[in-house]
Amino acid sequence: MAAWQVFTATLATLTIMAIAIVSLHHPHQDPDRLSVDRIRERISNERSALPVKAGTDTAKTLSATSAWSHLAPDHPLDVSEAHRAMQQHRRCPVAECARKAAAFRALVEAGRIKPTRMPPAMQ
Repeated sequence: MAAWQVFTATLATLTIMAIAIVSLHHPHQDPDRLSVDRIRERISNERSALPVKAGTDTAKTLSATSAWSHLAPDHPLDVSEAHRAMQQHRRCPVAECARKAAAFRALVEAGRIKPTRMPPAMQ
C-alpha cells in the first residue's frame, strides 16, 4: 500500500471517529418530548382535579371515586367518562377490572362498541 493510501485511510478513520464523538457529546433533544418533571406535574394535576363530593371525607371520596381505581364506579358512566376509563384501563382485562367492565358496558349500550361476542364477565 502506498503512503498516500495509508494517509487517506487514516484521515478518513479519524474524521469518522471525530464525528461520532461530537455527536455523543451534543445529543439532540426533541422539543416535543416531555420531561419527567412535567409528566409528574401533569399526573398530579389530573389527580387533584377529581371531583370531591360535599359532605364526605375528602380522602375517602378521592380513593373511592378515583378514575385510576379498579373499583366499580358509584354512578353510571356517561360516554366521555367511559372512553376515558377504557383508555386509562387499557391493559386491564374486562373480567378483572370492574371500572373497565362498567365503561365497556356503557359504550356498548351507547352503540359506540359493537362486540362480536360479549366477554364472559359481561354476560
